[in-house]
Amino acid sequence: MDEKYVVGNVISIDGLRISVLMNEQSNLESFHYNGIIYDGISIGSYIGIIRGSHKVICRVEKEFLQDKKGEPSVQEFSRERFERYVEVSLIGDIYKGCFEFGIKRFPMIFNEAVLLTENEIRSILQKDASNSTHKITIGKSVSNNISVDLAWDKLFHTHIGIFGNTGSGKSNTLTKIYTELFAKENNEIKENFGENSKFVILDFNGEYIKDGALRDEKKCVELSTHNHQGSKLPLTPRMFWDIETLSILYSATEKTQRPFLGAAIKYFVDTDCCNITPEKIIHGLGSSFYNIFKQNNNKDMLNLLHKSLDIIDFDTRQPYHGEGGVIIDLSWLNAMWHSQGNTFYTEDRVFINSEDIEEINQKRDAFEYALKQPSVIDKIQRLTLTEKLRIAVHSQLIYYLAYGRVNFEHINPLIQRIESRSEFIEKTIDFSSSENDWDLVNVISFRRCNSEAKKMIPLLVTKQLYDEHKKKAADETEITKTVHLIIDEAHNILSSQSIREEESWKDYRLEVFEEIIKEGRKFGFYITLASQRPYDISPTIVSQLHNYFIHRLVNEQDLRMIANTVNTLDTVSRNQIPTLAPGQCIITGTSFEMPLLIQVDKLSKKQSPASENADLIKLWAK
Repeated sequence: MDEKYVVGNVISIDGLRISVLMNEQSNLESFHYNGIIYDGISIGSYIGIIRGSHKVICRVEKEFLQDKKGEPSVQEFSRERFERYVEVSLIGDIYKGCFEFGIKRFPMIFNEAVLLTENEIRSILQKDASNSTHKITIGKSVSNNISVDLAWDKLFHTHIGIFGNTGSGKSNTLTKIYTELFAKENNEIKENFGENSKFVILDFNGEYIKDGALRDEKKCVELSTHNHQGSKLPLTPRMFWDIETLSILYSATEKTQRPFLGAAIKYFVDTDCCNITPEKIIHGLGSSFYNIFKQNNNKDMLNLLHKSLDIIDFDTRQPYHGEGGVIIDLSWLNAMWHSQGNTFYTEDRVFINSEDIEEINQKRDAFEYALKQPSVIDKIQRLTLTEKLRIAVHSQLIYYLAYGRVNFEHINPLIQRIESRSEFIEKTIDFSSSENDWDLVNVISFRRCNSEAKKMIPLLVTKQLYDEHKKKAADETEITKTVHLIIDEAHNILSSQSIREEESWKDYRLEVFEEIIKEGRKFGFYITLASQRPYDISPTIVSQLHNYFIHRLVNEQDLRMIANTVNTLDTVSRNQIPTLAPGQCIITGTSFEMPLLIQVDKLSKKQSPASENADLIKLWAK
């Protein structure tokens, strides 16, 4: 055996808990023996127990003194009177200089407890990284000040959670692990990651768009719902007209509004060009005119038609000329509703349910002829996708109301959402792209977006990325491409506590992310979450994460969430969470054989995210 510094002997074995009686020379901060410096024994440190040719590795979890005299009436203190004991738990075994995690053998009574060398402790802390040639440095162990490396080939193909209160170092940790990864490019990692991966960061506070954060070369999309000055998110027309996309953007309820929306898209959208043609709009408006006066049974129908005409700036009181220069009679479009007679009427007539079909068709043809005027056609051709959608749903609702297929009160909230949200959608999404253009690193900032956009657009981006990637991966026999979605301040989109939205919509939003958390790994789609309130995030999502970086948390609900969902935390590590200093975090999960308490290296000011506190000295000092 190698040289050893004995500090005590095993006196009790109770399952996995071992009691060690320490000798008189064990209570020092450090030891120097045969040219080797050893760290002293404290809570969270490691010691070895010699059993034959093996060194059983244990972690210190408790220490206490015991009175040898056993005379409580005597109050005096003397070093000789008390004996020092420590309780340790088994974690592994060192044999021939190699550490293996897990219980291989138990110590025996009177086995010697010895201090561990720095190299032995390093082999314990870096068990996975020591066996890998692909490492990133993240910080140092708190108890031993030994550098801690992580194997990036085992970390980044998992779902990761980074939790911690404001000021605990959470953003620095998130940025650190990815900055170190991107620093390996052109060295251990192919340039541009061989175009096999892409990283998309959903940045709610605009912290990662600054130069130098994460990577020098990155694509930044700064969305804004306040004006048209910001960047726009690329989205293909085919993706916009997808019923899933529209349901997300406009929060369509599953049982009533989504089928209605799907019917409108099916009728109006040309599948070949993935758009609504001017001819289809004119035909749809003409059909609406016919249904209104053919059925003559609902006052809301003509109002809906006027909303569509307002979109194309069609003035019903302006003269439009037909064949031979004759002015087209559009007086029916200015009809009013007689509430007592339940019918439309104009100045010179009252409509009846048995209205002449031939006359209605003649008025419809004249109306469509007016819509085909060059000035009107030009406006129709310049309609945006959201304006075309509004016309489509108005026309579809007129048809449904005319034949009693829906209740107006059930569909009207969807119509109102489409009208209210279309403005910010036009400001933030570019529908002209032929394909989704992503770089290796893509930062999407929502700092200048309203609360509605912060819930809708991240879900849309995620759904789009996942569906496209899943479709491609399903055709492959192995994973050849990966997508890494990084969500900072994840409680903005993953909250299960929100009371400002409909329950059905909240359930749908969470179901999308829960599916990715559960199934994404098999397709090469990975999520990294960072949040200061893990309690706000769906417990299903938190429990399905593979690896955790836990900074200081003090809220009782947050601590309870971590205790209930992170089953790889031991008691000592769990009790340390509320007292962690800034930058300190506990790493645990499937990629780590035991929890590690480390001090994460502080990034330079250039590389750090823009999350610093206000400098009040600079702002206030005289």
